[in-house]
Amino acid sequence: MSAQVPEPQPQPEPQRWVADPRIGWRILLTATLPAPAAPDALATPLATLCAAQGWTYAAPTAAGARALLADSPAPLLVGVDGRDVVLSAHHSAVDGLGLLTVLDRLGLGPATSSARGVGTRTTTGGTARTVARRLGEVALRPPSGVVPPDRPVPDHGDALVSATVPGSHRTAELVHAATRAVVRHQAERGRRARHVAIAIGAAREPAAGDQDGRIADRSVLLRLRDVERLDLDGIREAVRTAPVQTPPAPAEPRPWSPVVDRAMTTGLRVLGPRLGSTLLVSHLGEVRAPAVEGLAFYPVTAGGTGLSLGAVGLDGHTVLTLRGRAAAWNDNGLEQLLEAVISLL
Repeated sequence: MSAQVPEPQPQPEPQRWVADPRIGWRILLTATLPAPAAPDALATPLATLCAAQGWTYAAPTAAGARALLADSPAPLLVGVDGRDVVLSAHHSAVDGLGLLTVLDRLGLGPATSSARGVGTRTTTGGTARTVARRLGEVALRPPSGVVPPDRPVPDHGDALVSATVPGSHRTAELVHAATRAVVRHQAERGRRARHVAIAIGAAREPAAGDQDGRIADRSVLLRLRDVERLDLDGIREAVRTAPVQTPPAPAEPRPWSPVVDRAMTTGLRVLGPRLGSTLLVSHLGEVRAPAVEGLAFYPVTAGGTGLSLGAVGLDGHTVLTLRGRAAAWNDNGLEQLLEAVISLL
């Protein structure tokens, strides 16, 4: 039976965050099933989900994760690659926990996470204050970069690697290991990792889509500075108390909004690599998903070095992923850095 495809709905312009606006804002979740799936089997539940959300429907395709990384404003793309079902969502429409809800709505759930939101934690202030603070960083204490170990042929899109490690590992432990891996990585190349800045993906609410039935981006960003100076206990305390970062997203339209928006876009494009963070870390928590055999989460790569470390716990193991821009990183370079993180956990 063919799916009832909803009428295309007008899509809002993707929201801008503190990052180079040229970078695509797509997040990925790969779910490994016990047996190969067929794209047609997902067409009907996907069409139903898109209709409920008011999203433009795109039929599931026979495609893997890399093929679904292309910059696209589509809220949700679904690919099937053997036993893997790949969900590719624009971050303005879906956050990491929301991808678990999507998995459930496609008939591959339940998929629930132990992750807890940050609640009513204070913010860093308004947009102007956030931009001013980041400009001060650029002038006085720019975040440490991460030098790629190789020089790949410049390419579009992102490179992806993953590895599975035993046990459960909390966000603070991942931040600690990743920071030490960056410090060691830079030292091996004659560089000093100063002012390591770690961005941490989190959520205001413990789950996405269960209050009103709608899936949305409820994510927030925490940001830790000079993390190389902190031990594990210090990182735990910093994660617990860090305020929520306010993104420089367009506010309510004003007569001068077009001029301000163009200036902000230009500034973020020019300064994005220095305004961002050394690394983004995002953990989906310990997930219970009895219908799947594996999960891998790939956060966005916008801003700063363009490196993101993703994690998801499942059945007593943790799947770690590292994602980087293909113009600077290849699989070999990412694997070296991910191996360093794992060795320091």
